[in-house]
Amino acid sequence: MSVAIIIFCLVCLFAYRIRKLPEAIRTILLILGLFSGWFALFEIISYLEANPYLAAIPITLGLGYWYWHRKKKQNTTTPPSSS
Repeated sequence: MSVAIIIFCLVCLFAYRIRKLPEAIRTILLILGLFSGWFALFEIISYLEANPYLAAIPITLGLGYWYWHRKKKQNTTTPPSSS
């Protein structure tokens, strides 16, 4: 169920980006996308509450990305040493 809600949210938000649609339809798509995004978030949180050991996966991925981004940022901001 959660995957279907996430896909619906992404389809609504993708369709919202199409500029040729009338403004009223774009507004409805944006609202539907936001609501389904909230529902997907609640379902993911309830799933993590039911299986707390699975919370380690997004935490590990987030910390890994943070560490990688920090290292990348440090490498680009420090000037190369001239020897």
